[in-house]
Amino acid sequence: MKQNLKDGIAAQGYDVVSFFNGNPKKGNETHTSTFNDAKYFFISLENKKKFESSPAQYTPEYGGFCAIAMSEDKQLDPNPKSWEVRDGKLYFFTRILFGIIDAKRQWVKKPEELRALADAAWAKMNV
Repeated sequence: MKQNLKDGIAAQGYDVVSFFNGNPKKGNETHTSTFNDAKYFFISLENKKKFESSPAQYTPEYGGFCAIAMSEDKQLDPNPKSWEVRDGKLYFFTRILFGIIDAKRQWVKKPEELRALADAAWAKMNV
């Protein structure tokens, strides 16, 4: 599976569990876990344990690439400060897409349609 990693670290070092609590924070090397060959950092042992009990529940969709870009068959680095948890899944977005808009604004206008496109592109990339 393709993943957006830098030096093997997922989600740009953010604690993926913290997004589901509505307060995303950078994790630290004190609390780490590995899933699908990616290293995840957490802000607490509690969040690390939550992740390890169900890692697929917390990992970002589309390998951590921007969801809008994925809907256009592209892989772009997101800005973890632009994110959404929808239907129990974590999505990241680029802050500025093509220099003019916040990609998340596009997503929330028609999430089901864009998610279907992104899902299809992601499946194609991971054959």
